[in-house]
Amino acid sequence: MSRTSLRLASVLSMTGLALTALVTVGGFAEAQNPAETTVPRSVMSEAMRVCAGYIGAEVPEDLQIVGSEKEAYVREFSQGDLVYINRGRDANLQTGAEYQIIRNIGPVRDLQDRQRVLGTLVQELGVLRITEVRDTSSTGEITLICTGTVNLGDVLIPYERRPIPKVRTYRPLSVVGAPTGRATGQILASQMSREQLVRNDVVYVNIGADNGIKVGDYLTVYRPLASDPVSRFRDDRVGQRRSNGFPSDRFRTRDNSSIASSNKGYPQVAERTPRSELPRTLVGEIIIIRTEANTAVGVLTRTTREAVIGDRVELQ
Repeated sequence: MSRTSLRLASVLSMTGLALTALVTVGGFAEAQNPAETTVPRSVMSEAMRVCAGYIGAEVPEDLQIVGSEKEAYVREFSQGDLVYINRGRDANLQTGAEYQIIRNIGPVRDLQDRQRVLGTLVQELGVLRITEVRDTSSTGEITLICTGTVNLGDVLIPYERRPIPKVRTYRPLSVVGAPTGRATGQILASQMSREQLVRNDVVYVNIGADNGIKVGDYLTVYRPLASDPVSRFRDDRVGQRRSNGFPSDRFRTRDNSSIASSNKGYPQVAERTPRSELPRTLVGEIIIIRTEANTAVGVLTRTTREAVIGDRVELQ
């Protein structure tokens, strides 16, 4: 084989590898066979493992960031900054130990029963490593930062690396689906207070370990038929109806079809066939990455449309 042929074969081989990588990005295999299932992938990155947050018990604020070498001119700290901690050898802190930086945000109430408090929203801000320990204080370096900044008063807890579940192989998601009869709930909130949610967004749901939910479980996100979040306003139908013919003002005909016309439509049909008896709309899927007693944290692995706060979820 000539040198030109060898070079061409090499280029084609590299192109094929690149195309293979492209079609499997994000776990959605779009190979020649459309029925082919996807390859499992990690559901979250290392940063997401640290920064997802959760709804649970309020964290005691015994161990806190109380100062910084830069506090004379900076009150918000980021990756690489040195900060001072209010405990030292008196609390058995050790050089090299890692702590997660968190912040208690406030109580979260159930969407259906506003009197029911599900827990405190705990925001996870980053990771800190102890660099020096004294009798009653310590110094730490912020080694990883999430979205936002670290402030004086933020709390430290021992850092534990949570397991990262794998996304299962799957086939295309249907837009309708029958109930499973298992635990159901709702999307309570999302990271960064987003209301329109898409793939890879972190969400919090109001069912947890007490409902049989565990890490790695899948939830179906769905809506009852005709319950899509569409805003309707009083003046939506202010405009006059269009007329293509010569209607009579006296007999109020329209296109000479008054005898055949009817005002019946959605209300009458919906009354005869309740929407609850028809297939619900599937919005997407969530994989659970952390559970508390009555709440859980999940990641949207795929969607058929934008999910929203309040969408219903069901254990698969």
